[in-house]
Amino acid sequence: MRKTVSGKSLILAGLLASTVIFAPPINAQEADEASANVELSADSLTYNPDTGEVRAIGRVYFQRDGYVLEAGEVVYNERTGTAEAFGAVELTTPTGERILAPKVILSDALRDAFVEDIRLLMTDGAQVAAAEATRDGEAGTTTLDHAVYSPCKVCADGSGKEPLWQIKAVRVVHDREKKRLYYKNASLEVFGVPILWTPYFSHPDPTVDRASGLLPLDIQTGKNLGVVIGVPYYHVFNDSQDATLKPIFTTKEGLVLAGEYRHHLGFGRYEMDGSVTYTDGRDDNGDLTGEKEFRGHFSSDGYFSHSKRWRSTYQVNWASDDTYLRRYDLSDADTLVSEYNLEGFYDRSYISVRTVGFQGLRVEDVSGLTGHALPLIDAEYIPNFQPLGGSVSIKGNALALRRTDGLDTQRVSLSASWQRRLITPKGFVVDLEAYARSEAYNLSDTDRPDDPIFSGTFGAGDGSEWRNLVRATATVTWPLVKFTDSGSHTVEPIVEVTVSPRRGTPDDIVNEDSRAFELNDLNLFSADRASGYDLWEEGSRVTYGMQWRYDGPSWSTDVMLGQSWRITGTDTVFADGAGLEGDLSNLVGRTRVTYKNWLDFEHRYRVDEETLAVRRNELMVAMRGRVVGMQAGYLKLDRDMNIVTREDREEVRASAYYNIDENWRVDGGFTHRLSGASVRTLDNSSGGTLLVKEDAGGVKYDVGVSYSNECIELGLRWRETYTRDRDVEPGTSIMFRLKLKNLG
Repeated sequence: MRKTVSGKSLILAGLLASTVIFAPPINAQEADEASANVELSADSLTYNPDTGEVRAIGRVYFQRDGYVLEAGEVVYNERTGTAEAFGAVELTTPTGERILAPKVILSDALRDAFVEDIRLLMTDGAQVAAAEATRDGEAGTTTLDHAVYSPCKVCADGSGKEPLWQIKAVRVVHDREKKRLYYKNASLEVFGVPILWTPYFSHPDPTVDRASGLLPLDIQTGKNLGVVIGVPYYHVFNDSQDATLKPIFTTKEGLVLAGEYRHHLGFGRYEMDGSVTYTDGRDDNGDLTGEKEFRGHFSSDGYFSHSKRWRSTYQVNWASDDTYLRRYDLSDADTLVSEYNLEGFYDRSYISVRTVGFQGLRVEDVSGLTGHALPLIDAEYIPNFQPLGGSVSIKGNALALRRTDGLDTQRVSLSASWQRRLITPKGFVVDLEAYARSEAYNLSDTDRPDDPIFSGTFGAGDGSEWRNLVRATATVTWPLVKFTDSGSHTVEPIVEVTVSPRRGTPDDIVNEDSRAFELNDLNLFSADRASGYDLWEEGSRVTYGMQWRYDGPSWSTDVMLGQSWRITGTDTVFADGAGLEGDLSNLVGRTRVTYKNWLDFEHRYRVDEETLAVRRNELMVAMRGRVVGMQAGYLKLDRDMNIVTREDREEVRASAYYNIDENWRVDGGFTHRLSGASVRTLDNSSGGTLLVKEDAGGVKYDVGVSYSNECIELGLRWRETYTRDRDVEPGTSIMFRLKLKNLG
C-alpha cells in the first residue's frame, strides 16, 4: 500500500527529522505546512480512535523533504505525543548519512528522542556507534553514551578487525548550535592499542569546513637543529579571519615561535607570517660566540581592489640575517623582495607605480650596494587612430634607483612604436615595426658601483646623460604547411632585419636592469632582446633561422635553429659569454617533443659559431602516469662569464614517484654536480668574498614513503644536503608526518 497522507498521520513526519543527529528538530506547525511533501507506505496502516494510536506495520517506508525512514513497525500515540520505531530502523538524510538502530523512541511533540544501539554512517566514511543516544530538542544537544568514533572503513566491512585508529569515550555530546562534538573520558586507540587518554576532547562536527583546533604535528631531525617538533594550532575568528600559531621545539636551538594570520576584507585580502627565536649566537663558521641573539623573519602579501580601475598589490619579506631561513628550513631563497604596486586601467591605457626593495642573502651580497627602486613607474597609452594601417603605442618609464652606500641612478624614458602585419598573396607574413625612444640619466656616486662590469666607464664622474634611440625592424616568415593522414607539418623560414644607428649609448651609462641578458631561443628574434631599458643593442643586424612544427593526434614537435649576423655596431655593450661576442652570434636552437600529454621532452642549446663548442646545453624530460612518473634534467654552462651567480657548472637533477597501490607511494629526487663549479665563499681574513672551485659531487638527495587512506596519513622522508654556507651545515634530515583525518 502506498499513498499520500495528511491530517493526524502527518505527525509521523516529525519522526524523520527528530532522529537525525545533525539536523534541527521539526515542530508540529512545520510539519503541517509541509503536509503535501510527505509520503508513507506500509503493509498495513491502522488507527485506533479509542487509544489515539496510529500503527504502520510491515516494510514501513516514510519520506519527507529528502529524509527516508525505513522500519519494520512505527507506532504513534497522539495523546501521549510519543512515537516508537522498531525492527532494523534505518534513516537516510538528504546529504547521504545513514542512521541504524533496532529501536527509536520519541517524545515531547517529537522533539526529544531516545535510541538504543545506534550506529551513524557519514558520507565521508566516518562512523559513530553508541550503546544508546538521547536527544534534547529544547537544548539542541544529542548525547551518546559509551560511544566509538572512527573514519576507517574496516569498521564497516564486517571483518571484525580493529580499525587503524578510533576514539572511545564514556560520553559524547553533540552541540548543534556550536557544531562541535565533546568527548568525556576519551582514549585514542591505534591498531587496538590505547596510546592517549584525556578527560576532555572536542572537534568540529562534519558540517564544519573550518574550525579551531590542533593541526598535524611536524616531526623531523637534522644536522642544524637536531630533533624538531612543530605543534601548530589553528584558530578561526570568523568567516573572514583565521590564524595559525606554531611553536617549534628544537634540541639544538631551543624554541622557535612561528605564526600565520589571514584576513579577507571583501575588496581584497592580506596574510602575514613570521617566526622569532632567541638562541645562541654563531659566527660565519657556525661556531658558538657565547652570546645570545634574536633571529627571525617576517613576510606578508596582499591584494586590494580600490575601484573598477585601480588596484594594488604588495609583498614584504625580511629576515634577520642571511642564513636564518635556510638553517631553520623555512625557505631556500637567496634574495628577498619587498614590493608595493599600484595599477590603473583606463580603456586602452595602463599605469603602474611600484616601489621595490631587495635583501640579498648570498655571501657576496653587500647591503649598502644593493639597489632599491624608489619608485619605478611604467605607463602605456594606445590611441585609437591607426596610421598607415598599423597600431601605435606610447610608453613612459621613470626609475629612481637608490643605494645607501653606492651608485645611485635616476632615469626618465619616453618611447613610441608603430607596428603592422602584412600577409602577401604568396603566403609571406611581414611584421613591420618602427621604434623611437628618448631618455635622460642622472648618476651619482659613480666611483662606488656594486659591480664594475655593468658600470660603463668606471668612475667617469657624476652627472647627467641623454640619449636618443631609433630602430626599424622587418620580420618576414613563410609558413609552409602540408597535411597528411598522420598530421600536419609546418616549415617556416624566418628572416629579421633590424636597422639602428651606431653609438646610441654613451660609455658611462650604467646597466642596472638588463644584467641577466643571454642570447637564447626566446629572445633571438626579438627586436629588443634585452628585458630592460639600460642595455641597447645598437647597429644593424640580420637574424635568420628555421622552424619546423608537427602536430598529430598523439605526437607534436617544435624544432627551431637560428643565428644573428651583426652588419654594423659593436659588441662592447654585451658581457662576454652572452653569445654576441663577434659579428656572428652563437647558434641557438630548441627542440620540443610531446606525446599524449604523457611525455614531454625539451632541449635548449647554444653553440659557438666557430668551434661548435656547446656553451649552454639544457635537457629536460618528463613522464607523468597514474602509477609511475619521473622528471630528469641536465644542465651544462660553459660561458666563461666572470659575473657573480652566473658561473659555469654542470649538473644533473631528477625526481620520480611510484604509486605502489592506492595507498602506498614512494618518491624522491636528487641534484648532483658532474664537474667542479666556481662559487663565491666568505674570506674570513678580509671580510670579503673569494671565488673558489668546488669539486664534483652531490648537492641534495631525498627520498620518501607515504601511506594514505580514508582515515590516516603517514609520511617518512630522508634528505641529505652537501652545501655549506656559513652556519648552514651539510647533513642528514629525517622528517615524519602523521595526520588523523576528520579531526577538524
